[in-house]
Amino acid sequence: MLIFLSFDFDADSAEQYYYPDQIVKMSKARFSINVGLRRVLKLLKNYGIKTTFFTPGWVVENYPESVKMIINDGHELALHGYRHEKLNELSYEEEYNVHKKAVNILKQVQGFVYGFRRPYWEITRNTFAILAQLGVLYDSSLMDSDEPYVFNVNGRTMVELPVYDIYDDWILFEIEHRSPKDVLSMWIYELEAALEEELSYFCLILHPACIGRASRIRILEEFIRFALGRKCRFASGYEIARKELREPKKTL
Repeated sequence: MLIFLSFDFDADSAEQYYYPDQIVKMSKARFSINVGLRRVLKLLKNYGIKTTFFTPGWVVENYPESVKMIINDGHELALHGYRHEKLNELSYEEEYNVHKKAVNILKQVQGFVYGFRRPYWEITRNTFAILAQLGVLYDSSLMDSDEPYVFNVNGRTMVELPVYDIYDDWILFEIEHRSPKDVLSMWIYELEAALEEELSYFCLILHPACIGRASRIRILEEFIRFALGRKCRFASGYEIARKELREPKKTL
C-alpha cells in the first residue's frame, strides 16, 4: 500500500485574507512557521519520507525560507489557491486568475506544478477545467472513492487522489477537539481496515500548524512506525498520480 502523508501548509494566508484584525487567530496559524514545519520536516527526514505540501501562492511569496526548507528536503509543492480562497465565492474569471497566479508563483521556485488540493474544503464546477487548462496532473480534493482514479476533463486526463474528513487532522483536533490518543487509534483502525480490504492507497491530510504540536507530532511518528511495520510505503502525490496513469485501476 502507498500512503499519501500529505500536508496543507497554509501558514496565516487565510487569516490575513479573511480575519486581518484577529491577531490571536493569526498567531495560531503562524505556529506552523515558527515551530510546526520544522518538527514535521525533521520527522519526515528521520524516516526518509518524501511527500507533498499543498501551499498557497501567498505563502510561497511571504515565507520563502520556509518554502526553501521544504524544497531542499526533496518534497513537492502543490497548488492550494493563492490566499486560501473560498473558491465557491469566486466568478470564473476570478477563480482562473487565482489558479494562474498560484501556478506561476510555484513554478518560479520549483520549476513545475503537478497537483492541487481545494482550500476551504470546496471547489466549483469550473475548477477542474481551469486546472486541466493550466496543465495540472492531479487533484486531491474529492471523497467519492477510497482508491485513486483517472478522469477526463475536456479531453485532458487527470488523476484524483481521494480524501476523507476523518483523515484530516484539522477537523479532528481543531474542530472536534479529539485527543491525540483517540486520533491515533482511529487512524490505525482505518489503516488496518484498508489493508484488510487490500486497498492500494491511504491518505492523511495534515497541517504543520496542527500536527506540529508536541503531543500530535508524537502520534504521527507512532502512525508512521505502525504503517512501516505493516509494509506500507510513503509516496508523494506526484508519484502516486504517475503510478495511477501507468496502471489505472479505475476510471470515473
